[in-house]
Amino acid sequence: MTPDPTESGEEALLRAEQSLDQRDLGRALLHFDVAEALGANPDSCSAGRWMASMLRGEFALAWNESDRIRRRGAPDPHRFWNGEDIRGKRLIVRCLHGFGDAVQFLRYAPALCDLAAEVIVEVAPRFVELARCLDSVGNVITWGVDAPHESVPWDVQMEVMELPYFFRTQLADLPVAERYLHLPPHLVERVAHEIRQCSVPKVGLVWNSGVWNPSRSVPRQVLAPLFESSDCEFLGLEAGNAEPPCDSIREAECCRDSILALAAAISQLDLLLTVDTLAAHLAGVLAVPGWVMLPYAADWRWMTGTSRSPWYPSLRLFRQPRPGDWASLVAEVRRCLQAWSNELSTRLIA
Repeated sequence: MTPDPTESGEEALLRAEQSLDQRDLGRALLHFDVAEALGANPDSCSAGRWMASMLRGEFALAWNESDRIRRRGAPDPHRFWNGEDIRGKRLIVRCLHGFGDAVQFLRYAPALCDLAAEVIVEVAPRFVELARCLDSVGNVITWGVDAPHESVPWDVQMEVMELPYFFRTQLADLPVAERYLHLPPHLVERVAHEIRQCSVPKVGLVWNSGVWNPSRSVPRQVLAPLFESSDCEFLGLEAGNAEPPCDSIREAECCRDSILALAAAISQLDLLLTVDTLAAHLAGVLAVPGWVMLPYAADWRWMTGTSRSPWYPSLRLFRQPRPGDWASLVAEVRRCLQAWSNELSTRLIA
């Protein structure tokens, strides 16, 4: 694409970002190149190309953009990983983003343990209990008045979301995609007693993504068609006090106890129906069938143009056909849910 001599780099960058939001990824990549040629911030252009490449499943191209950003950058004042060798070092992995991010990317813990002399994982206080149930995550610390993280010595630190980049992950070699979370049997038994009270299919429901990105939440009223003529029992798995979209939804009280209890509840479901939030990652790591309702401009980890996730084989993805169109998505979910429940009920009776 030839740069328009009348256009500024910032104007070209804005067009690139608009194309990215519209998921016109080929055009977005061209516009980011033009924007950089016209003098737009090169790191912003690399970040845009990174996002477009990840959405297309072209991870190698994304890592090349990460390399460019790292080479252009000044030394990190926080001393995060900057390309150094971790072999034989004490590595601390800091989980500073969402809980779902930690679940997804701590799958790399076994591979890290094969390289580093010691791996320390730092998580939020609410996540400690669950983190200790993940494969190869042994030394878990947290922050707060009673647990100052600077008291733990380390040689190299990484943020957990850097791990796919560190390992130069490709779609063909994603590490262990499921069953790397091992729940305490006594907790599963207690939760199972609450969840499994009748023989119809159990469908867990999470419709609220929280305050960080409310565009991922499905409005309660839009979900109403799901509960018409259904042969399922719906269990509300919301951790807060969100009002359920239907009076017939049974609240799973056990989920209010902890993240680990939420995982145990999900392990007892026949199906999880959720928005893009922690519950989706827990279903994926537990190999529980899950249907994830995604906005049109979904996060990069769900890519585009596919109903399956390479990160989590047990998940099926439902996408808005147009920005903001939850109604069409819910109508599709309803059709699939009716067929699924009929099939499952037949198997249960047989």
